[in-house]
Amino acid sequence: MTLSNRQLAGTALVIDDQETLLTVALDMLTAKGMNVLTAQSGQEGIRLYQEHAEKIDVVLLDMKMPDLNGDVVFARLKALDPAVRVIITTGFEEEEVLAHFNGQSPVAFMQKPYRFQNLVEIIARVLAREP
Repeated sequence: MTLSNRQLAGTALVIDDQETLLTVALDMLTAKGMNVLTAQSGQEGIRLYQEHAEKIDVVLLDMKMPDLNGDVVFARLKALDPAVRVIITTGFEEEEVLAHFNGQSPVAFMQKPYRFQNLVEIIARVLAREP
């Protein structure tokens, strides 16, 4: 069975300022069996993580948002939980984005727009890793 044909388990926090992308991620991940929390800003994402950290298994984090960019949110999530599993999502090239993380890399990178199979495969790989 390929990763894209399997069900996923756990809870994802999706942080993105674009409502359409939040809806797409929510629909895709719930169709695969995940619980999903969504935040439309970096501040809201940090607050939701603080409130629900014990049940959040993976964070999908947009790199460019009006209030806080992904690298700032990532640093704050890491300060709250050094084992947090973060997938950076962006329309920019991976090398360009990862240069902003000062050597502390997220666990994965995913190019936007979301493609269902790619999203499922990346999350399945991240969830399979030990936190």
